[in-house]
Amino acid sequence: MEFTLCIGYTLIFAFLIFKLPFFRIDNVSRKILFSLFIIKILCAFALTFIYTYYYKVRTDSDIFKYFDDGKVIFSSIHNNPVDYLRMITGIGADAPHLDQYYKVADYWFKGIDYNLYNDNRTIIRFNAIVMLFSFGYFNVHNIFMAFISFTGLTAIFKVFYPYFLQKRNALIFSIFLVPSVILWTSGLLKEGILMFALGFSVYYVNKLFFKKFTWKHLILLVLTIILLFYSKFYVLLAILPGLLSIITLKYTKKLPSLPIVAGIHIIIISCFFFFHFLFPKYNLTEITATKQHDFINMINQTPNVGSKINLPLLEPTFLSFIKNTPTAFINSFFRPHILEIKSAMIIPSALENMLIVILLILTIIFYKKPDIKNFTWFWFCLSFVFILFILCGLTTPVLGALVRYRTPALPFLFIIFLTFIDLNRINILFNKIHIPFVKWKK
Repeated sequence: MEFTLCIGYTLIFAFLIFKLPFFRIDNVSRKILFSLFIIKILCAFALTFIYTYYYKVRTDSDIFKYFDDGKVIFSSIHNNPVDYLRMITGIGADAPHLDQYYKVADYWFKGIDYNLYNDNRTIIRFNAIVMLFSFGYFNVHNIFMAFISFTGLTAIFKVFYPYFLQKRNALIFSIFLVPSVILWTSGLLKEGILMFALGFSVYYVNKLFFKKFTWKHLILLVLTIILLFYSKFYVLLAILPGLLSIITLKYTKKLPSLPIVAGIHIIIISCFFFFHFLFPKYNLTEITATKQHDFINMINQTPNVGSKINLPLLEPTFLSFIKNTPTAFINSFFRPHILEIKSAMIIPSALENMLIVILLILTIIFYKKPDIKNFTWFWFCLSFVFILFILCGLTTPVLGALVRYRTPALPFLFIIFLTFIDLNRINILFNKIHIPFVKWKK
């Protein structure tokens, strides 16, 4: 039954890929998009295998524990469909009699919530909704997650493709096929929903401010921003300076870009440090420092954490954040490296980082000055990568977790490389020395 459902839903999603106007992209065939979707499904199954093998206790595995909690929430539909709707929508979800479900759902509540929304509930609710179609079969959820993540990545591709028409194949790789992206956003993890929300947030900002304003797109942007808030609040924080920068640049074309971008970032970063003066419950610097301390304490109490790294304790002060920022960025950008391979799980991440270093070197050697004035999205990419890398590096003392948390920024990092690297010169060089080279131009 599970196999039949997986095939059936794969065919349904394939039909949507071949028929929906959203997936119509000039010079990118639907067959290519369908192939990318199939690759994501295979990676979802691979991730399931990894978690099944790596985590011996099911309740310790992110990929299974939220699925099991989704089953608990879904079970309410047989007793009272109204209760199910309450827990799915959050409207009236604090009714006392619903505690019978929350007590069984191990991760509906967090031990410490830092006065922030518990994003566990987003993935639990996703699973409870998909249960309507999956009949409780786990791999059907993999198919659904692979598709929604794929649509989010497609949305990002559609935004950037007009700027890289002559680098189509390289852009496809940069957005869809970066190893961490295709692994962590394909399976039944929060990152799949996050990539959907991030992709469409970028997509509808592009529609509203760089194409044509419509109320429909404004409503959809608001909805995707809300979903991003409920998926990963810190990612929403990380994209705001970049989005505000490019929107401002859109209406200040005659002014120099760098001072405007710098000014916006200074204002928003200042708001981050002084936010608690307006909203005392939300001291963002203290929340960030506390989360780091709690993460470190948890890791110290957990035996056999092979990819643990030592982080200096973060204090809720401006100076402490500034002092620790360089180390945080370096950790996110370069680690784990090949000298830190202690288990098979680290190998793919170390190889990916080696690829990033190679691309950085190639970008320096084969640098080509881009027309930044006609590609204001570059500033968004640069801002998002730096901010997310720094936030992840400040708070994450485990390399295995770090490579997963930085994943949403990786397509934009590779787009930065594409912006500056001259692929024509690379092709010419390899042709001269008679070494076969992948033709990244279409």
